Amino acid sequence: MQTIPQDIAAGFFLLPLAVLAALAVLLMRSSRQLRWVVAIMVAWTALTAALAASGTLADFETGHPRIPILVLTQLVFVVWLAWFSRWSGDLAQIPQLYLVGLQCFRIPVELMLAELAARNLLAVEMTFHGKNFDILTGVTAVILAIWVRRDGEECMRHVLIVWNLMGLSFVTAVLAHGLLSVPYPFQLLHLSVPTFVIASFPVVWLPTVLVPIAYLLHFVSLKRCLAERPGASEGVSG
Repeated sequence: MQTIPQDIAAGFFLLPLAVLAALAVLLMRSSRQLRWVVAIMVAWTALTAALAASGTLADFETGHPRIPILVLTQLVFVVWLAWFSRWSGDLAQIPQLYLVGLQCFRIPVELMLAELAARNLLAVEMTFHGKNFDILTGVTAVILAIWVRRDGEECMRHVLIVWNLMGLSFVTAVLAHGLLSVPYPFQLLHLSVPTFVIASFPVVWLPTVLVPIAYLLHFVSLKRCLAERPGASEGVSG
């Protein structure tokens, strides 16, 4: 298992916990019923940490795609949660200001990925120096959140739809590159550095916690945009 430098490890440990805590606050303020969603997310975070810390995810020789299975399982859960669960309506009560603004966490993520690449622990293609444009989502999230706060979300509806689709395309491209370059026997994408690092704790929280949260925020934002009256609900009180 690769050894992660302490400064980067601290970032990948603290950032997911901070983002998860912020999301938990939003969920609980939106509806007490969402406490079950918070509990599931916390349990999932603990499970993936335990699997990575035990070295289970670092077994690339057997061909069992444990990391892709974990990631895809969580993404299926996120899609169900945002669109089809009985909690989807409660999630859509969260105002766009928070759904968009929280996506700024992608800025420090990209900076940490660049630092991993600088230390030859990650392929440069996986950073903004290569084929990763996801930092644009984080930067524009800050700008768009300010814009929504000033003008309101109703008049920003079409801009928000386009922005969410852009963010989804960027994060999906990065996720696909990452999963396809994990050095399993059936590895399909060969980058300058194999993606061993995502099996290490706490970097494992990037694909298993932060990426699903990014998807969830996008999906809920889109659901709110596509509602008949996206700005009708008061949502989370300021």
